Amino acid sequence: MGFRVDNSKEYLVLPYFKGAEEREVKFYDEKGSLLTSLILEFKGDGNREVYLPSSLFSPSLYIEGPEELEALVKTSDELPAHTPHFSYHYAPRFGWINDPNGMHLRDGVYHLYYQHNPVSEKWNNMSWGHAVSDDMVEFKEEKPVFLPKDDKWVIFSGSALGDEFVYTVANVKGDRAFYQERRYSSDGYSFSEPDTIIPNVYEDERDPRIFTYKGETYILLWLKEDLFGLYRKEGENYSLLSSFRAKDGWECPDILFVGDRLFFTSADGTYFDAEIKDDGLHLSESGKKMFLTSLPYASQSFTGTEGSYLISWLRALTPDLESTGVMSMVRKVGFMDGVLTLKPIDALMDRFHETRRVNDEYSSSEEALYLKSEGSFKGTLSSRPFSYDKESGMLEYGEEKVDMGKDQSLEIFIDHEITEISTSDWKKLASFENPGKKNYDVKINLNLNGTVLREFIWR
Repeated sequence: MGFRVDNSKEYLVLPYFKGAEEREVKFYDEKGSLLTSLILEFKGDGNREVYLPSSLFSPSLYIEGPEELEALVKTSDELPAHTPHFSYHYAPRFGWINDPNGMHLRDGVYHLYYQHNPVSEKWNNMSWGHAVSDDMVEFKEEKPVFLPKDDKWVIFSGSALGDEFVYTVANVKGDRAFYQERRYSSDGYSFSEPDTIIPNVYEDERDPRIFTYKGETYILLWLKEDLFGLYRKEGENYSLLSSFRAKDGWECPDILFVGDRLFFTSADGTYFDAEIKDDGLHLSESGKKMFLTSLPYASQSFTGTEGSYLISWLRALTPDLESTGVMSMVRKVGFMDGVLTLKPIDALMDRFHETRRVNDEYSSSEEALYLKSEGSFKGTLSSRPFSYDKESGMLEYGEEKVDMGKDQSLEIFIDHEITEISTSDWKKLASFENPGKKNYDVKINLNLNGTVLREFIWR
């Protein structure tokens, strides 16, 4: 069944009921051309409302879907009030997010794009969400930029360099033939029509990472298993320069520039020393890990910046929010004693104000904290056991245990449901999801036993 909607107001309002039956809904313009196809979850009543910018569609909109949908679709000129949940981690007001995409600095504005389902809290309808910032600390949500082509072809991960945006078009039904597409944008908000730059060679090839090196433009592409490809730009086209294996690597390649060194990374944070020669990309034999825990994934760096700045998708469930998943803090990549370092940016650190130093018992109900500990401690964080033993070097949080190293000072960043913990030399990083605040009144309780703890409050 189909019906027409006067879509001249600011927002198209669609129904959503978590866990309801998934149903395909198609959206056409006034000429009958398919704009996009979305899988919606809704019931006859009791639905929540999902707001999408009307400009994603067309003023005169034809919707094809289940018969009961017509009575549930609305339009509005106002967006409901919303206060961001996290203080210094980004999450959209609604929907699923995963891989960060296309991050770049343009005219003083940092653009962050990301894999996004704008109409459900679970993975589906892969699109590019969009957020902007003037400091890489607090990001403001903008409207999505790419919606699925239809119910079969969706938009997977990619990257940006200057005006050129590249990404994967993924067939999620049928033969799963993926290919790489390009668009141009002079402002990061509006985009040209797409063209195909790398056709399908392997079934699931994906995640193009575009970059320049010594005057040449390249694209890194995951091909299959631990096999990656390096493509070089020739005119407006890209041709395969070399394929190479990154032991235990998997999807989402990135290239990091740290001083005069190059590093290749893949989705789980495994990184390799890298060298680009006339015949392609060459990696060190074995890789190292950027992360001690599995929460960070698909890290990508910004283009257009001096130095490499990295952000990761944190695979948090965030069950008490209307969004699923959250982005990590942005960190500047360095190199020390043979390993990469991940240091929080100065703009973030400037937002914390030191309030006290304690060395006996510590407790706080603050939801956004930065704590600097100089030794062992034991207690609870968000109702879970939380401790560090400087003799063994082991950090324990809930059921997770990681080796931070002996006699370390720890940098502890707590932001509502997310905690990121580094050593003070920034060589080790462990990230955790905290349980939602339902069954406790105090955020953190610690017995310090002589350890000096400095407390900084978010401002």
